[in-house]
Amino acid sequence: MSTNAQLETIRQSMPATTSQIYLNTGTFGPLPTCASDAMVTRIQEELLQGRLGTAGFEKIIAIYAYAREQVARLLHCNAEEVTLTDNTGEGMNIVSHGLDWHAGDEVITTNHEHISALAPLYQIRDRYGIVIHKADLGQSADYSARAAIESLITSRTRLIVLSHVAWTTGAVLDVQAVSDLGRSLNIPVLIDGAQSAGNIPIDVHALRVDFYAIPMQKWLCGPDGTGALYVRKESLYYLQPTYVGYYSAKFESALDWEIHAHAQRFELGGRQTAAIAGQSAVLYWLENIVGYDWLFQRISDLNTYAYQRLKEIPGLTILTPKAGQNGILSFTISGISETEIVNRLQEQHIAIRSIPDNHSLRISTGFYNTEAELDLLTETLRTIQETYLTNHPKTI
Repeated sequence: MSTNAQLETIRQSMPATTSQIYLNTGTFGPLPTCASDAMVTRIQEELLQGRLGTAGFEKIIAIYAYAREQVARLLHCNAEEVTLTDNTGEGMNIVSHGLDWHAGDEVITTNHEHISALAPLYQIRDRYGIVIHKADLGQSADYSARAAIESLITSRTRLIVLSHVAWTTGAVLDVQAVSDLGRSLNIPVLIDGAQSAGNIPIDVHALRVDFYAIPMQKWLCGPDGTGALYVRKESLYYLQPTYVGYYSAKFESALDWEIHAHAQRFELGGRQTAAIAGQSAVLYWLENIVGYDWLFQRISDLNTYAYQRLKEIPGLTILTPKAGQNGILSFTISGISETEIVNRLQEQHIAIRSIPDNHSLRISTGFYNTEAELDLLTETLRTIQETYLTNHPKTI
């Protein structure tokens, strides 16, 4: 199938991509019909057949197990190393609150982290008196994360937390090098995969990370309230569950209470089963219908195309350090606030977002986007710039 034909089929399966120019997958990806179909089917089963009895419970267990298997295929790990979560933040919290903290213990993170990674660290800082160090990766996050982090390590360092892909600029951080550093010093490494899962290929075993948290609603285009956490089998001993529940425990006649010896120990109890069914449907669709190899290459190619087009605009500065590494592209336009530009584009049915941390604009080139959409974005930005500066000459 040609790229144009494949794109047409994909876009028909993602109606939101045809109702506007959808360039904000890094916040919420467009939901494909396979996800809504799976969720509706499951809800109808619950409505008409109920959720009681052995058969009903076994079906729920099977839906959860299949979702873990699908995530494991995405991350290239074992299903027993996957725990289902509601979002990236839940995974970050499971790890951050799972260590045995003492006052004066230290965490190293970076100056390009999202609040979902930072919030649990701030909470354990305030609760236990730990110290947070932020490694400076530069304005574009293009400094070596390993070098910046290594310079901050002390005998009190207990955890390293960083993103795989920086949400601010799209820089791909050298997480494997950081993981090797952590492994050599017995310091676990937690990765925020919010902007990497579905955006770039991920092999958690090859990366040698200890923990990797992902969402479904961004680049993977899944339902809200679904995500996952990878917990390396050999790194399980670092953590104790903060919350436990029905799904955390073994149920054997000779046992009073014992939690699982794998990642499922971090799952409390029932989630929205229809959403989990939608999660699996999306992951199956992405792997077997869209194709991960094609998807990642398409995201990269569009990012390179957008990079070349946008840099033609006078006064536009691209913050993303390298074109084509993934689908995030951040930039600024002199003389106009990022909020003003987002609002003007929204009026033209073009969806992008601003990044308050560095006062930039960010687009996400999803696998479903087209070059024509990026051409229209470029020309619309030119028009906005020319109109604004004509009406506000003192800002030049």
